[in-house]
Amino acid sequence: MTLEEKLNDLNRMILNGEILESMDKYYHPDCIVVERNDVVAKGLKQAKDRESELFEGVEVWLKSEIVSTAVGENVTMTEWHYEYKHKDLGHKKFDQVAVHY
Repeated sequence: MTLEEKLNDLNRMILNGEILESMDKYYHPDCIVVERNDVVAKGLKQAKDRESELFEGVEVWLKSEIVSTAVGENVTMTEWHYEYKHKDLGHKKFDQVAVHY
């Protein structure tokens, strides 16, 4: 598979709600998750646990939208827009750029 094919498959899985499965398939066991310049998870298990905790509080998922994608030499990026209602956090809207290398 080319990088673009892998990116398209990863994004398809996410859009189909297969978040944890996509992480198993495409994330490195020693991945690092960074948000706002802070490391929020080290390693695949911690990253998946973090996602699972968030999803436990989601009452309704309103939107997952790909804004743009890019493929470079040994790097891919997807810009996302998400919206959901969370039992503790209320109505959340956020944008994310996911960089994979």
